[in-house]
Amino acid sequence: MSTQKLALIAAFTVLSNAPLVAYSEVIHSVNTEMGYVSHPDHANPRPRTEVRAELETAMKSPRWDFWARLGVPMPTPSTGTSKSREQVRNEARTANQAGLIPRGEFSY
Repeated sequence: MSTQKLALIAAFTVLSNAPLVAYSEVIHSVNTEMGYVSHPDHANPRPRTEVRAELETAMKSPRWDFWARLGVPMPTPSTGTSKSREQVRNEARTANQAGLIPRGEFSY
């Protein structure tokens, strides 16, 4: 393979992975007066071993191939709800009357 092709492949690889590396940090550069924005939710406090163990468990699931092909997270089993719909509606109504929910959302 020619040197030019190798250089082109290397450049493409570096440029295609640049966004992944840039957004894995907590602080991102932005075009504002401050110059950066902080996203603390991008930090992963879990150790690598814990994440690997979770992946191994997920891969043993019979539906792993289906969800992996779709590229979406596997659904978690439902644990059930502790409130009825009427209870949730009453809470939303009370929060709306108290001014805790902006106008337009759950306006009864």
